[in-house]
Amino acid sequence: MLKFHFCFKDYPRLLASCLVFPAFLNGCGQSDKGVDGNSPGGSGFIVPGVGGSGANGGAGSGVWPPTGYTNVTNTTIGAYALGPDISSGTVPANTGTGCSGLYGVVRDFKMGNQTGGHPDFETAPTQDVKGIVQNTLGTDGKPMYTATGTPTGTSGAANFNQWYNDTPGVNMTYIVALQLVTSNGIATFSASINNGGGLPDSSFFPLDGTGFGNEGQNHNFSFTTEIHTSFTYKGGETFTFKGDDDVWVFINKQLVIDLGGRHGQETGQIALDTLGLTASTVYDLAVFHAERHTTQSNFRIDTTLAFTNCGQINGVIIN
Repeated sequence: MLKFHFCFKDYPRLLASCLVFPAFLNGCGQSDKGVDGNSPGGSGFIVPGVGGSGANGGAGSGVWPPTGYTNVTNTTIGAYALGPDISSGTVPANTGTGCSGLYGVVRDFKMGNQTGGHPDFETAPTQDVKGIVQNTLGTDGKPMYTATGTPTGTSGAANFNQWYNDTPGVNMTYIVALQLVTSNGIATFSASINNGGGLPDSSFFPLDGTGFGNEGQNHNFSFTTEIHTSFTYKGGETFTFKGDDDVWVFINKQLVIDLGGRHGQETGQIALDTLGLTASTVYDLAVFHAERHTTQSNFRIDTTLAFTNCGQINGVIIN
């Protein structure tokens, strides 16, 4: 896939004119900073993957926004778009012609203060809660609820397992696409506040007006996000997540960032050199996020990882 090189001195206006290009964008500034001028640079960058059967519905088109996607929204850095409803578990077949973003799924839930709502959403108390999930992913690639007690803000293993599993009548599942922007070796998607570098605030609401609806709010707040991909470890890479509410990041099926609980925007970072990984080896990355309360929704990724594909949905590789 082609890569186009731009300078991001006037990013917000430039992005609006750039979204027609079917590629991840690479910055061309002379500093070692990221797009917002604050994050340190690195040697890695986002690359399109190779091989594998995968998904379509626009995901393999290499064009932004993907064909047929809705709720297309430019954010502070990058953009997001909502794909088809895949609550049935069926992911469209792959075109194999390249991709234009990082693809995962979002699951919509009814707020806990609504009839038939999920008790873990909206009504849970506000506080940081470490240890909601175990330190190792389950064999199904999903987080495993703690084996000890019932952490604050959750209502047991059965209800938690619905967060990242398709459950008829409880949640509705859609593909979501994130367009990352790469500058000086750092790939960034930012739909968040407090971005630095004089950049404006933005928010992450891919399900507005969809699924169970906004439920009387100005946005659809009760949802989870799940992203799976892979990367080749080279040495020196970092991965940073900044947002709310719960966020768990797993590398090589091990928990490396735990921002559990219903809380305001927080930051977690992992330096991969601390994980004992082997250079030139491909490892899995999994990100699990939950938006469980009004009135903000922040979602930001900064990374120097070189992804080998553009997402894996229900075991299907996007490339």
